[in-house]
Amino acid sequence: TFAGAYCDEASLYPQSVFNKLMARMSVKSACCFCNTNPDSPFHWFNTDYIENDEITDKKIWHFTMDDNLSLDPDYVRSLKQMYRGVWYDRMILGLWVAAEGRIYDMFDPKIHMVDTQAVLRNTTVHPNAIKWLVGCDYGIATVMTWALYAKFPNGQYYKVREYYYDAMKANEQKTDSEFADIFTSWLGDIRPWAVYVDPTAASWKTELMRRGYKILNADNDVISGIRYVSSLISTGNYLMDKSCVNTQKEYQSYVWDQKAQLIGKDKPLKTHDHTCDCDRYVIYTDSKYGLSGVY
Repeated sequence: TFAGAYCDEASLYPQSVFNKLMARMSVKSACCFCNTNPDSPFHWFNTDYIENDEITDKKIWHFTMDDNLSLDPDYVRSLKQMYRGVWYDRMILGLWVAAEGRIYDMFDPKIHMVDTQAVLRNTTVHPNAIKWLVGCDYGIATVMTWALYAKFPNGQYYKVREYYYDAMKANEQKTDSEFADIFTSWLGDIRPWAVYVDPTAASWKTELMRRGYKILNADNDVISGIRYVSSLISTGNYLMDKSCVNTQKEYQSYVWDQKAQLIGKDKPLKTHDHTCDCDRYVIYTDSKYGLSGVY
């Protein structure tokens, strides 16, 4: 039995938990205070509580960062520059809007596809200060893809090159051992700081560990990862080499699942997602844990 409750980021709660909490607010004049960032307009918290006119004993406040006078104007300006599209509408304007169409609608090949070798040759950053990373999206019967990334001390990421093998198109599957041979040859003299792999790819991780690579489980929080990669693309802090043709194709084809939107869920359509997943594994996980050393 509760007389009061405070729910932080209420839209992230399981609906069953929140409904049970409401059922236990049985003390007379009991109050529940919630805060949340907006989500899909079809999210249960929006439809069942915020927009539910049958609930009359409620009060709704709509705040944006501009209402927080304690925030430094430069900080507010930098956050506004980080987001575009649906993320800007939600994180900056505080609107409950649907994620629809292209996921990375801020991606522009003319801006984001560059000659990374020229960048690496002309940089004033000492080579030893560049952190080399590899990401893998695992597939035996479908697509196996991995990529090499250079992370600069200022937090910029460059996708230097990609490997992409579609077993269905090639009509031939490869074993983990065969892929590992290709992987080693493909890396050449570069020894990455770590290889980020989908946590479910157990056999592939084992094969790479046997060959002496440092393997780390990728953080597979899809929506948080997409949001973070979007912010880096928007600010020009994630660029890709012109040779990564499959990456370019998939970034221009990666879209939201409209059926999932109708039940209030942000979910990418599981097509044209292999290189996008690979990038997200590396960039989001490394930004979250790479400096702390906690995995």
